[in-house]
Amino acid sequence: MDIQSLAAEVRTHPGLIEKRGLAAVADGIGGDGDDAAVLDDGIVVCTEAVWPPFVQASPRVAGIAGVVTVLSDLAATGARPLAILDTVVAGDPDTAREVLAGVQAGAQRFGVPVVGGHTTVAPGHAGLTTTAVGRAVRPLRARNARPGDALVVVVITDGEEVPAPDGASFFSHLRGSRAGGAAADLALMADAAEAGDAWAARDISMPGIAGSLVQMCESAGRLGCALRVDALPIPASMDLRRWIITFPSYGFLIAGDPSALITRFMAARIPVAEVGRFDESGRVRLTDGTDEALVWDLSIEPLTGLSPPA
Repeated sequence: MDIQSLAAEVRTHPGLIEKRGLAAVADGIGGDGDDAAVLDDGIVVCTEAVWPPFVQASPRVAGIAGVVTVLSDLAATGARPLAILDTVVAGDPDTAREVLAGVQAGAQRFGVPVVGGHTTVAPGHAGLTTTAVGRAVRPLRARNARPGDALVVVVITDGEEVPAPDGASFFSHLRGSRAGGAAADLALMADAAEAGDAWAARDISMPGIAGSLVQMCESAGRLGCALRVDALPIPASMDLRRWIITFPSYGFLIAGDPSALITRFMAARIPVAEVGRFDESGRVRLTDGTDEALVWDLSIEPLTGLSPPA
């Protein structure tokens, strides 16, 4: 394994580079970069836009993905889901039906009601956004991570890679043996938060494992971390080079008590590993235990500019 070329693969991956566009959010509204907003009474709200070419190419699958992504955002804050809403734009009624069928199928899989939304059928490109509402007893926020905290990766590796436009890599655990327990598996994040095993988290999304770690470190106040790629759980059907830039349907980066987290997720037979420690460097690196390669230096160059107030 060439650790330098692996780091270059992550650093130039479109899923990570496109996050630089969030500088517009940092300039216009601000924020800490977490994917969900936690209100004072523990209500958590988040929204996701599904990649338009994906909606156009696979509308039903995109509908399911819209549910999975927004519920993962909730889970990353330690919230339990209450409801989902959707906004669909489609060029024809059949596409709209397919998207909505996917949304409903995904919601039923996780046992969360779809309580409303908006649909527009008009000429043009298809699009989908999903919004979820939940409640967190002990919210997980990236800003709670501190230098010295353990980084734990939890990811379901039983499933299938899902074809997507432009070579993007998605991996669905809903196509594996754990699909029937999707709701219970997601609830483990809230369980860990409420027990005090975890205090900061982020779901693994379009930038992949290492790219999502860059975002988490920035949202934690520009911390750094050396990610042990040799310790990562990996699906049997994929190699590390592909996996590290893949968007898994169940994957989380967690700062917390490594022993308690590993015990909890191993008891549920979900792959889990301690893969690093947060530090004050601002440098996110990859390491195989021998060599090390820089992915991003937040102390020199922000990714999105979104981070907690000083």
